[in-house]
Amino acid sequence: MNKNSKIGILGAGVEGAALAQFLLEHGFTDVVIFDEKMNDDELIVGEKKVKVVNGADAFNKAASGEYARAVVFRSPGIHINKLNDLRDAGVKVTSTTQYFFENCPGRIIGVTGTKGKGTTSTLIYMMLKEAGLDAYLGGNIGESPLTFFDKVTRDSWVVLELSSFQLHDLTISPHVAVVLRVTWDHMDYHKDVDEYVEAKTAIVRYQKPEDFCVVNADYDYIERFLPLTSAQKLMVSRFGHVENGAFLSQADAGEIVFCRDGGKCEEIDAVGNVALLGAHNLENILPAVTVAKVVGAPKEAICKVIETFSGLPHRLEFVREVDGVKYYNDSFSTTPETSVSATYAFKGPVILIAGGSEKFLDYTEWGKELQKNPNLKAVFVTGATAERMEKSLKEAKEGQEFPLKIYRLPTIKDALAEARKIAVSGDNIVMSPATASFDQFKNYKERGAKFKEWVGQMEEI
Repeated sequence: MNKNSKIGILGAGVEGAALAQFLLEHGFTDVVIFDEKMNDDELIVGEKKVKVVNGADAFNKAASGEYARAVVFRSPGIHINKLNDLRDAGVKVTSTTQYFFENCPGRIIGVTGTKGKGTTSTLIYMMLKEAGLDAYLGGNIGESPLTFFDKVTRDSWVVLELSSFQLHDLTISPHVAVVLRVTWDHMDYHKDVDEYVEAKTAIVRYQKPEDFCVVNADYDYIERFLPLTSAQKLMVSRFGHVENGAFLSQADAGEIVFCRDGGKCEEIDAVGNVALLGAHNLENILPAVTVAKVVGAPKEAICKVIETFSGLPHRLEFVREVDGVKYYNDSFSTTPETSVSATYAFKGPVILIAGGSEKFLDYTEWGKELQKNPNLKAVFVTGATAERMEKSLKEAKEGQEFPLKIYRLPTIKDALAEARKIAVSGDNIVMSPATASFDQFKNYKERGAKFKEWVGQMEEI
């Protein structure tokens, strides 16, 4: 690909627009956007206009005819199999992620997993910045790495949160790969769990012996990833000792310990000093500590971040206390596992609000785990998934001494109003949906913002 190549961008979303602006600013002269849903025939990026080819068959028009392209960039939300006709026509299909990996002069730290990617990526980035290193943060977390591409040098560290969408066709792996727990997600996108996990393996598949791979020894997903990498392997664990990596001196308690070279260990910080809420967040802190130590960050920089970073927006975010009841926004929780973890993050009584649009996830274990939680008082289920969620909860109550109270309401706003009626001082009302938001909102951010708005409008009684 050169400055005169005919380049297509599939999808006019945030990443597509950022890519178009980057290419135009870097001297690429023939850029066209193809978008199936957009109505306008041009898009303004920066100070320039870009031609938009729209309509239901927009992507196919990149293969031949007036707008035939030599290279097209796939936006993450477009499944790679949807573009087979373009490949058959001789069009090279790539992505922003692939382009960045191919051209980035700095060293890349990639983070993937089913949940916790954003928090772990941010922790690593903050630890490196606190250590005085030239570090950048981008990817699935919201900022295209092309926005800081020109600032990156050979001495830079780039932390990228990478989803299965971005990894699906990647043919280069990062210098440091962090693979958090992988369960299953996005069954509305991937054909099955195997394809979802396979997509994520690209983060380690092309690593070299001088690279590093960090995984969680507490879960068996590592058996799918470790045989594929040639990198140096480091482990983390909440529940046991590891010889290379980070672990806790006691299960979910004690000290955070880092070991290297088969047992040279250093106590980093006390678990009691961690600012992040919930034991599950230790699974994000441990790999962040491991990466920071491998990169060369001093203990002081690591501890400062551990003790001050309290989380990203929409991740168990404290909103407000009203009449002694605390409200938490966990809108980023779009899987059953994260919703369960949210309910176990509190020592006091919890009232859960869940539900949303369909991702065709299995809520069987979700129901069982919630029924077993002694601190959980009630669950409000809403939206398109409410019927299946209610069924899972009711099936799981058999044999439970104190089965949960279950309420089914149309919307999260309705559930919030009813949850307030049954809450008493000392309770925690947690909106942790366990699924996507698209039945009632544009995305999880809007869902979280609306929840915070509604809580903010409550008056003291």
